[in-house]
This record gives sequence, structure tokens and C-alpha cells, in this order.
Amino acid sequence: MRRARWLLLATLLLASCSGATDGDPGPTSDPATTPVAATPTALPSQATTGARILSRGFLRVGVRYDLQPFGSVTGDGGLTGFDVDLGRELSRRWLGDAEAVQFRQVRSDTAIERLEAGEVDIVIAALTHTRDREAGADFTLPYFIDGQALLVRAGDAAHIAGPIGLDGRRVGVVTWSDARDALRGAVPFTLTLQTYDRFDGAVAALGRGEIDAVAETRRRLFWGTRMLPGSAVVGQYTTVPAAIAFPQNDRFFSDLVNLTLQDMVADGTYARLYSRWFGPEKAPAVERWPGDAPTPALANSPIVAAVPDTISKIESRGRLVVAVVADRPPYAYVDASGALAGYEVDLVRSMASYWLGDVTAVDFVPVSAAMGKEMVYTGQADVLVGAVEHTRQGELELDFGQTTYVAGEGLMIQAGAPITRLESLHGQMVAVVEGSGSGDALLSAAQDVGVSVAVSPQPTLETAIALLAEGQVAAVVADRAHLLGPAYARPELEVLPWRLTQVPLALGLPAGDSAFRDLVNLTLQQMKADGQFDGLYLIWFDDAAPAFARWPGAPYRTLRLAVAPPGGG
Repeated sequence: MRRARWLLLATLLLASCSGATDGDPGPTSDPATTPVAATPTALPSQATTGARILSRGFLRVGVRYDLQPFGSVTGDGGLTGFDVDLGRELSRRWLGDAEAVQFRQVRSDTAIERLEAGEVDIVIAALTHTRDREAGADFTLPYFIDGQALLVRAGDAAHIAGPIGLDGRRVGVVTWSDARDALRGAVPFTLTLQTYDRFDGAVAALGRGEIDAVAETRRRLFWGTRMLPGSAVVGQYTTVPAAIAFPQNDRFFSDLVNLTLQDMVADGTYARLYSRWFGPEKAPAVERWPGDAPTPALANSPIVAAVPDTISKIESRGRLVVAVVADRPPYAYVDASGALAGYEVDLVRSMASYWLGDVTAVDFVPVSAAMGKEMVYTGQADVLVGAVEHTRQGELELDFGQTTYVAGEGLMIQAGAPITRLESLHGQMVAVVEGSGSGDALLSAAQDVGVSVAVSPQPTLETAIALLAEGQVAAVVADRAHLLGPAYARPELEVLPWRLTQVPLALGLPAGDSAFRDLVNLTLQQMKADGQFDGLYLIWFDDAAPAFARWPGAPYRTLRLAVAPPGGG
């Protein structure tokens, strides 16, 4: 009934060609016009983002008006830019009309405030994903990789390919930016700096030959290339993620935004729009979540949503409750002594140390994967571990922390075998588990590099590994998460560090609890910064730890929880 009601409402709103505009059309300086909508339906104060969009009949997107090529005002008063195109694409996919969108001007320092106030539904404004901004918004995966770089005259690009090429040269920096400190930390010599009050003043000086480079963030330097034809952006020396921001504690809208971005990456729309504004530079790789679960339709948005309070539960009991799939070595398993062990077991114990001051303040509950998801969903457990794949279907069932391991199709070989790359298997027999998809992944990867391999389907992984041990096949291809356990138990076998495909693994968390997901991710960020995450990873694996995006700044909250004293006194 509710779904049918929303479908009818969405149809009426989109079909309407007249009626009152929304009561708050935005600043008069906005060049974009407000789409015409039907009279908004009365909604409760805690209505979800999707319900508000459906009620008014159009999407509100916060963008920059002063940052080419992300967002800027055209000569005829319209808006153009990469972020503007992304906003229109979201409107097209969600509302069936690329023009059913109102753009509102935001600044970097006020964008989150306007999002929290409900003035915009989503912010697409080259916004840096910082640890303090987690306090007021949720974020997608990075859609643009910002950071400090150099603007140089195109003829000098070969000589000034990065900060090291600035020795003995004059560099312009803007007084109010942090480019000066970042650049000084990137070179071993004393820089010759010239300061400017305005970015356009520094670019003009570069054009006049007064300086040899301008140091600034990439998002501004791309603007500089439009101000100074014949210039180029080179030598990025820091990395900062820029992401799309949307309201917290809105599970349905979170799934809608994140899975729509996944769709745009998969069908090439994201790469096409990126190439339009930043070509010939290629779009950054966006983590892909496997599976074919459909993106939810905006018309199915609930009117209100319940928000879990996992942190209060942990503080009240003074312990962390973890559902664990305990047959997934080396992620989570019972060792020879009968004790629970594994990479993810150690990971959540480390988190308990941050949050509760005690690595033993964790209650592990052995479960099947399905039961574990149900326990987290219903609030009986705080976290699910045990090689949990972050898939499209999983995104609809749980929230996830940042990727803590990259699984996918891997290769097991006999230890010491001269197989270092896929080309080494040319003309050889490789065992796979029939019906698993491993054979298709192998043949696709082999075709990409121009080699021919023979595939031997086997009924189970155990039989495939037995053939390898007997020397009847050169390798076994299977899910890397399933290969590692047998490889650890048999030293005559090893799993190669590279993957044919990539599948992210992450901690499963209660859906729609932004505060707890923030706590998990801020803790992972801190563990990454102080080296604890990589150190823990290297105890269990022999390849490089996942290089998840580092969020600059300080966390908006302390990681230590306020545990209730015993007896409630």
C-alpha cells in the first residue's frame, strides 16, 4: 500500500505542468530556476530525504558557483560544470527528468550546515571528506581525488614534473591556503616563494613569467588552466578525497545515493562526465561492489525511518557484542587450542581497546552468515565479522565500515613454482570449482593479456587443491578468501598476492546508524594513521594492506566511549 501510494504521488508530481512552487525557492542570486511542482504534501518533521523530494517533486543540490570546472555561472545566467552534470544525472535517474532539480549555491565552509538544515538534499561541490565533517553528513566513496599539485606553463611541464623540479625556481602561493606548508614538507631544499592575496593574481603572474609555478589544490588548479590557456596541472604530491555528501541516519537515501553512483560507474556515465570536464585525465577508480541487486526506486522511499543507537547500547553494557562467522580462516576461526583467532577478531579487539580501554571487552557469538546479518539488523549484535563481502545486496541489508581487505578471485600455486604473473600460465591446466564463476574470471583475464589456459572444473575446492598438490594442474583459481585458509594449513602451497577480480570485505554494521559507522571508520582512520592497522594486517597477510582513502583533519569526537559504571551508579 505504501509503495503504491508513493508511486502514485511521484507520477502525479512528475506529470504536473503547473502549480505552486516550493515555499523556499532559495537565494535570489541563484541563476537556476526552481522546477515547477505540485503543492507539497504535508510531512512529519522527521521525514526522510526521499519523502521530501517526492513531496516537492524535484531534487535540491548544493553546488559551487565559483569553482570551474565543478560548478560556475555561464554568460547567460545558467549553471555548468562536472558537479552540475552529476546533479542532473541523479535527477534523471531518480525522477525521470534531468531538469527536475534546483541548484543552490553552497560554500565549502557552510555546505554541511545547509545540508543539516534541510536546505539541500545532497551536496556535490568538490567537498573534501574530512574527519570533522563526518559530524554532520554521510559521504559516498570519493568521486574526485584532490590534493596539492602545481600549475605550470605547458612548455615547462617536462622540466617541472613535480615538487623536486622547483629547486631554484619561483613558486606562487596564496596567503590564505595551506599550500606553502604542504610544499615545504615535500622537498628537501629551501623554496623561493612569492605570496599572493588572490589565486587569480598568482595565475596571472605565472602567465607574465614572474613565477614558474603555482602551488594549490587540484580543484583550483583546474580552474587556473581555464584562466591561463597553455598551462597544465602536474606533480600532485598529496592526496585528499572529495566526495558527495548527503544526510545522516537515512538508510534508504544512503542506499539510493551509493548504489546510483555504482550504477554510473558500471555503465560508463561517470567516466564520460569526468572525461568531459577533466579529459584527457582518466577518472579515478571507484571501488566496485559486486552483484546485481537493483538500485531502489525513489518512489519506494519510506516517509520516516527508525535510527538505531548502537553506541548507547555498548556504553550501557560496557562490552562489544560481535557476531562472528567462525569458519573463515584467516579472518575468523577456532584455532588448534579451541580459541577464537583471526585478522578480523584481532581488528575488533583493537577497536574495543580504543572504545572501552580493554581488548577483552568483546563478546563473540558464533553464527552463520545469514544469522549474523539478522542479529546485526535486529540490534542483537553490534558488528558482524567473518569475511563479509560488501556487495550490492549487502548494501541493502547492512551498513559497512571502510574496506579492511580486498578479496576476489585469487591463484593458489605450489610454493616456489615459477608463476609470477598470468602470462606464466600460458598453455597450462588450471583447476576451478565448477559453477563458481572462477573459470569465467580466469578466461576473461587471460584473454585480456593474450594468453591461453585450459580450465579443469572440479566439484569442490578440496578436489581442486588435491590436483594441485599432486602436480596435475599448475594452479587453482578460486575466491581468495577461501584459498587463504588451506594455504595457511599447508606450507607446500601458497596464494599469489595479485587478484583477477576485486571484492571488498568490511565489518558489517547496523543499517542507518551514522554515529556508530562514524565511530568505526574514525577508529580505522586513526589505526591507519598510527600504523596499527597496517601492522595488524601484516601479521595475517603477506601482501600490502588496503590503501583506503585517508580523511584529513581531526575526528569530531573522542574514540573513547562513556561506559556506564557497574550497577548504574
